[in-house]
Amino acid sequence: MAKYKTLLFDLDDTLIDNIESVKYAFKTITNILKIEYSNELFKKWKKADDNYWYRWSTKQMYIPKNIKTIDEEIEYVRANRFIEFFKDLDISMNKAIDLNDIYCKMLGVNIVEIEGAKELLQSLNNDYEIAIATNGPKKAAEDKLIKAKLNPYVSVLVASEEVGFGKPDPKYFEFLYKKCQNKDKDSMLLIGDSLKTDIVGGINNGIDTCWFNKDSIKLPEEYKPTIVINKLLSLKKKL
Repeated sequence: MAKYKTLLFDLDDTLIDNIESVKYAFKTITNILKIEYSNELFKKWKKADDNYWYRWSTKQMYIPKNIKTIDEEIEYVRANRFIEFFKDLDISMNKAIDLNDIYCKMLGVNIVEIEGAKELLQSLNNDYEIAIATNGPKKAAEDKLIKAKLNPYVSVLVASEEVGFGKPDPKYFEFLYKKCQNKDKDSMLLIGDSLKTDIVGGINNGIDTCWFNKDSIKLPEEYKPTIVINKLLSLKKKL
């Protein structure tokens, strides 16, 4: 009998090539701000944005005291990253909110699936509950799934912004459990590319993990995923 009943997939850089999506969205923002785009600038943005969301998901970010609700916090956090990154432009909060709205829409335009993503979900759909566990914006995640034609195979989608916490925070996983039909942690497997959020999140919250090591880098000793794969389709043989 199969051990797992629910497969929790990270989205960006696990099922969807997030680099291409982010690059397209970032180019749109630089055009609006009349800033010359370069690959070097994009690399700085990607690194800063990844770190920004990690700070938020691990509660290392200062949130102004006048912000009281989760919706207010999400709006502030999503907009403030543009103020931080483009600090020399003195962008107002209202302008930053507008930029974020455009950015999130553009994230869903240039969608490229990771090799084997659709074939894998198709093959697993009848035997497993398939959930998406993402720290990205919910609307962008929905758009990506639709445009990559992965949505028919997904029964649950949980984005950090609707929770108010991101992976690896326990509150994110508490929300995720409630959304899944299967409630047994022992029969869940979290598949993701990020050691800090996916693998640590799964381990700390009692879930087996599968590290999608698409770049075939050496696994640091402090991380102990249950399974390691280099190609998505190889997951089928590990289940």
